[in-house]
Amino acid sequence: MSLPLPDDASASPELAAEYAAARDREGRVMAILRALGPRAEVVRAFLELTDAVLYGPAALGRREREVLALATSEANGASYSASVHARLLEDLGGRQDGDEALVAFARRLTLAPGEAEDAVAALPLSAEEISDAILVVSLLNLANRTALATGITSDDDL
Repeated sequence: MSLPLPDDASASPELAAEYAAARDREGRVMAILRALGPRAEVVRAFLELTDAVLYGPAALGRREREVLALATSEANGASYSASVHARLLEDLGGRQDGDEALVAFARRLTLAPGEAEDAVAALPLSAEEISDAILVVSLLNLANRTALATGITSDDDL
């Protein structure tokens, strides 16, 4: 049985307002917002956290954050998120030489969270950049697990 995803017909007025704002921003309601369920406050909080972690000012560059997002999604086998972040990364110049440490960090923190301290110690970045990297991987693990548990695909975008 698949979990029913809220849509325009079943959304509460608060959730419908979040969907309308998403359409204004992006021209669509991405499936990940639907996968977060019927609680508008969760959708709003997820969007605020995503804006701060992935798109806002940070010590770690925007492209590097997308490298981490893609590597985390790939490690989780989350094809929906991987396809979204692969496109975003490509728009930012794609993977480059030197990204191996970021990819290894994202994979290790995702697949072996008990090794987090060692993963952090192996990352050749400043403390501020490492903090950003941890936040990106953590956010993407939340999004990936939500996407995987609900089985969303891009066909679920509204």
